Amino acid sequence: MENVRKVPLFRRWTHKIYHRSSAITPFFTHRIRPAGILLILLLPAAWMLLPLYRLGPLFQLRGLILVILGVSILWAFFRQAKVRIQRDLPRLATAGEPLTYRVRVKNLGKLNLAGTSLLELTPDNRPSLESFTWSREPGEETRNVFDRTLGYYRWEWLQKSLTLFKQKGMPPLPLIKPGQQLSTTLTITPRKRGVIALRDIRLCLPDPFGVFQRCRKTESSPGKLIVLPHRYRLPALNLPGNARFQLGGEAASNTVGQSGDFTSVRDYRPGDPLRHIHWKSWARTGKPIVKEYQDVFFPRYGLVLDTFAPTEDEDMFEEAVSVAASFASSIDTRETLLDLMFIRDEAFVFSAGRGEERVDKMLEILAGVNCEPVSDFHALQKLVLRYQDELTACICIFTGWCEQRRDTVTRLQRAGMELKVISVCRDLEAARKEHVSFPAPVPVKWLRAGHIQEDLMTSANS
Repeated sequence: MENVRKVPLFRRWTHKIYHRSSAITPFFTHRIRPAGILLILLLPAAWMLLPLYRLGPLFQLRGLILVILGVSILWAFFRQAKVRIQRDLPRLATAGEPLTYRVRVKNLGKLNLAGTSLLELTPDNRPSLESFTWSREPGEETRNVFDRTLGYYRWEWLQKSLTLFKQKGMPPLPLIKPGQQLSTTLTITPRKRGVIALRDIRLCLPDPFGVFQRCRKTESSPGKLIVLPHRYRLPALNLPGNARFQLGGEAASNTVGQSGDFTSVRDYRPGDPLRHIHWKSWARTGKPIVKEYQDVFFPRYGLVLDTFAPTEDEDMFEEAVSVAASFASSIDTRETLLDLMFIRDEAFVFSAGRGEERVDKMLEILAGVNCEPVSDFHALQKLVLRYQDELTACICIFTGWCEQRRDTVTRLQRAGMELKVISVCRDLEAARKEHVSFPAPVPVKWLRAGHIQEDLMTSANS
């Protein structure tokens, strides 16, 4: 992060203007209803035409608009309410998919509440001065000098990336009498993976004319939501490699539940799992007897995620994470083992055996993974090669293409590993030119950011 003292004075001033104006916009948006916007637009028109019809209908229209606006403002300003809100949130959500959850509302005041609605406020999405100064909007170099200097489109891009969710509609609540509690639902759509903290839910109190409304704070406990990455629909998976023999069945293959068929019983040997003890035989013979299972063959795949992406390629990295999540949720973990591998400060491996619970855990890990500021492909290579004798094959998901990524694929391929290589790119032609400069020893599947689903369903490689 650059030092704030190095920020140019002009950039400080533009940031201050955008920062304050971005706070004003949602303030009025939440408090002025469509009817209010219409009246506000009609008022100056009626005022300008008034000299032509001083005692006519326009004079009466101006007076009526002023009265409605005045009454509505006073009503909204002095409207009082006190409620307690309790959210019933699920533990997990998915980016890009609407989430509906139940909310319980209790009227703690002395007046009836009619025509009210609930607004779940998003956390502040205004970029910091450092982020606004040093970040670069994708494609910013193609804009004219005026737009690059003012940085308005960069500000909009940063705001959009920091907006965690959108609320779908604000349906009015039924009449709530004093002391009464009712249950309703709210629907939000998380925009990005990660953790969303829900701390501020407002009660919207409209005036009788439906012109303005007051958004009052409520008593509510904070809620937390883990948002999993968006997952794409994959075609029929034709994964490389053959199943590796997992010696010892369940214990050695990192699975959940029984693995292999029951074959016989035998005397207990040190190291045998206690869950394999055959208690009836022990009671009958007086010595410990264990059940013996057939050793099984399980394919075991390494899901390798490239976390080395610059800030300007953050959208491509998000797509790469979604692709990784798509593979994690699509591979049949009932008969397959999966290892998630990436660099997060240090080498990180999570092994998912058979069962949906372990897949959910892997998706939660992917929900929190971030870009690494320093590329260390050598560490990534060492991590994967450490498990090469146990892996059937590797699915490598890269962000872009370069010499280091080519070298990583080459080293893994020379070590004898079966590979499926996928690269997320912004521009297909530019990516293929890079590939010509640094050709990979195996085919590369190209996925364009913004067209991931389309490209996944095609068979075109490099």
